[in-house]
Amino acid sequence: STLSGNILHPFYFKTPQHGSSNIHRLPKFQVELPPAGLNQRSQLLERQVSIITLHGKLFLAITKSPQLGQESYRTTEICLYMLAPEQTVIKVATLQLGITGRFALNCVDNMIVVHHQNSKSSMLFDVCWSPTSNESNNVLPLSTTRTPALKIPNFNLKSDGQVMTFRPILQPMSINQYTHEGKPCELYSSTWVVFQPGIIIDAKQGLLWELKLSVSKLSVHMVCSKPSLIKLLLHRRNYKNTIFSTLRSLILTQSAPLSVLGDIFDILNSVIDDVLINQDEMLEEVFTPLLSKEELPPTYKVSMIIEYIRSLRLHKLRISYYFYEIIIQILIRCNQLFKLHQLVQFQVLGDSAPLACLLLSLDKTYPPAFLCGIDMLKRLNDHSGIIDALLRKGDVTAALKYATANNKEDSLEAAKFLQCAADSGDNVLFYTTYKFFVARNERLRKSPEFQLEQGVEEYVALYKSLFNEL
Repeated sequence: STLSGNILHPFYFKTPQHGSSNIHRLPKFQVELPPAGLNQRSQLLERQVSIITLHGKLFLAITKSPQLGQESYRTTEICLYMLAPEQTVIKVATLQLGITGRFALNCVDNMIVVHHQNSKSSMLFDVCWSPTSNESNNVLPLSTTRTPALKIPNFNLKSDGQVMTFRPILQPMSINQYTHEGKPCELYSSTWVVFQPGIIIDAKQGLLWELKLSVSKLSVHMVCSKPSLIKLLLHRRNYKNTIFSTLRSLILTQSAPLSVLGDIFDILNSVIDDVLINQDEMLEEVFTPLLSKEELPPTYKVSMIIEYIRSLRLHKLRISYYFYEIIIQILIRCNQLFKLHQLVQFQVLGDSAPLACLLLSLDKTYPPAFLCGIDMLKRLNDHSGIIDALLRKGDVTAALKYATANNKEDSLEAAKFLQCAADSGDNVLFYTTYKFFVARNERLRKSPEFQLEQGVEEYVALYKSLFNEL
């Protein structure tokens, strides 16, 4: 309404429920226009207004171009107004284009694409992305408020009204050339008509295109740190393959320090409600292909996995055992068992029953590993695991002492202990073991005799034959 057309009356349409109306009238609001030149009137035209959806939220995008003769307004900007039922419509963000001319915009993959006819190029804006402060100025947002990683700005309408300002995330680029019937089509034509989210129609050429974003090419052209690139990619569809490729390249070339890899891992693991890339995917797509690369030093491979484990632990995620197994296998192959000992001793490798069993199995190769495994089982309160480990080692006396010290002697299987003692060939050991369970029988059942279900008949017979007892 008004002669300038800058007072808007928005209506919100939704599916009716329980007899309620599906049309909601929102409060009208006024769009501030640039001052007009001499003998001119500022006007808001229909082609300057677009309705777009970003991350499930509805926005009104209004293109504001400078009026003729107004030197104070040198460039065009796009203002974003958020539309929501029962809320006041206010401006929440501004996109600085930096140039003037004729523009059209699409919204593709939660990214605003602004087409510039004069330069035959397009600019990309992402309201959820902020590069680090030491990166190129041409991609920095103008606002001092940083957007948190992996979070969509909430644009709280009850806040202090601060408007976030953004610049293009990279230098303007042209859309890939399209060929029709063997001839290249004219792009950025004056006859273009755009529809949301990504439709472009050229009435003169009789062609309709659907605009799509190439995530892989986007990662090549971005001038920013790798962690910032990962943040940007995570808001795109089909982002995983590009992230996997970026990580593999970083690790294989060792072009980034471990601290940068750690920052990337933190970004990937920072989503609490829904981990975007899980541990199985990281193992299959990143770590497994790289672990077979001979050009990567074993120490680097170990450090890389440890950094990933650190990130998982920081974000309180359960760590899959196979990451510990990878580290152990690498250290065993490189005969760096003392380093393995240190990682376990200082609990860099988290306690788990499978890891403890693996350490116990290294007894002959590296004897201290057995004690590390026993200590780990103690921290896990796995008494039966410790007793079984001592029996497999043939240390029946130590197993009986541990069971007695922890009040587990009543649940011991007599047959297992008597077999181990008999296999040792030590008659004294077999005698003391046999008498231990006879004493337990008397204490529990008031009789020294073994029960049939205990399955120790052959050991009773062996005892009688060895010691001439009836």
